[in-house]
Amino acid sequence: MNKNLVQQFVDQSVIAKGDYELLDILWILHYSLPSKTAYKDHKDTFKRWLGITCRRNLEKKHYPLQSEIKDKMNILIGFLNSVPDFLNYDSYYDDEELLHSVLKVSTSSMLMNDTEKRVSKVIPSELESKILSFILHYIPEKISESQQKADEFKAINQSFNDKYMTLHDFRILEDKAGGIAHFIINIKEWNFLFNKIFNTDLKEFKFKVKSLGSKSTLLILAPYEQYDKYSFWQFGDELVKLGVGYWVSLLSAKGNISLEFIIPKFVYDAIQPHKEQLPKIEGIATIASSIEAEKQKDEWCLGDVTEAVESVSDFSESEIEHSIISNPGILGNSLKIVGNQFPTDVGFIDILCEDGDGNYVVVELKKGVASFEVVGQIQKYMSWVHENLAGTKQVRGIIVAKENDKQLEYAAKGSKFMIEIKVFGAEAPIQPNIKYCDSCGKPNKKSAKHCVRCGKEFWL
Repeated sequence: MNKNLVQQFVDQSVIAKGDYELLDILWILHYSLPSKTAYKDHKDTFKRWLGITCRRNLEKKHYPLQSEIKDKMNILIGFLNSVPDFLNYDSYYDDEELLHSVLKVSTSSMLMNDTEKRVSKVIPSELESKILSFILHYIPEKISESQQKADEFKAINQSFNDKYMTLHDFRILEDKAGGIAHFIINIKEWNFLFNKIFNTDLKEFKFKVKSLGSKSTLLILAPYEQYDKYSFWQFGDELVKLGVGYWVSLLSAKGNISLEFIIPKFVYDAIQPHKEQLPKIEGIATIASSIEAEKQKDEWCLGDVTEAVESVSDFSESEIEHSIISNPGILGNSLKIVGNQFPTDVGFIDILCEDGDGNYVVVELKKGVASFEVVGQIQKYMSWVHENLAGTKQVRGIIVAKENDKQLEYAAKGSKFMIEIKVFGAEAPIQPNIKYCDSCGKPNKKSAKHCVRCGKEFWL
């Protein structure tokens, strides 16, 4: 009975409608399910963190509005409540296996096709190409290392039968047939390693989640608000955008949460054919070992003792892009989105908008390149829009930067199209640029990611 209901929901609500957002939510649910004891004892924590990770994945991959995410989650909740006793204690593992088998048989090809499209679209992009190359070169090395460690352990412990050993930054999960089901990678470690190898600056995004604790004041036990600190990492966000994996929250039997990143084996296999098109990374295992050894050196530095632990990372380009897509009004009244990563004959426009008069607005994010190159890029796209889309309408441009740049200002003045430069997050403290926290009422900058008083995370 339950199998028919699960299959019917997947067929009608996901496959027939081509609903990739709901498909991702179901896979995140599947990968996040803990042991039945953890689920039984900490169900509220599980639900809460399922919402957090679903939101993060959907924001990075599909750029939905807040209301759209809630609608998708409500569809999931309605489905779960419609299946009699689904994930009940007695049938928990049967239902978990049922969900897995239906998703794998019915939707894995749908997921692989989506990943293939995303990867093919961004192969020319330098950052994404490097990230894909890193994954395709490094995972085989980690598989080999995991097997080698397991063999070494078998030599001293004859009862050990596992084919793979858990590493500090990599774990292999097997399916019932003994094949690889998916990889769990330590994104913090891989983000660090990627930055070192490619001399990049992929970010950490710290956030706080409210928890209820208590502290003792003499003999009085008083409740107080406290926050647990967690981080997402840009390396994982970029993989999510490419459709290569998911952020998931893993719940322990004691109710503790760890944020992990999962790459399904069948998705990893789907991107393998692109390896030859990507930058080569020779001797990645040797490079990684050298970097790891350097990191292990126990050296004091001033930053170790002066870091502000409450700080929140600066916005990355992907965070800025999502914020604009979710609320184009921050760039100007009456703007509406035509498309993001809009395809043209000369490349992809970061964001293409229309204003209230139907005129086109090309938005380009300054991604660390020289000022004149950004101006050249946006002029190229504005010319294409002028010749192929605008007709009698006007075309103007907006370059979004994270800091003031005099060179950029002067380079833009020479354009035949009007180009406006906006510095993200640098709004004047006037009423239209203030948002109030709906939890504590504290006024914050419109660009704020967290309330400065209570730590509540804002929708960007």
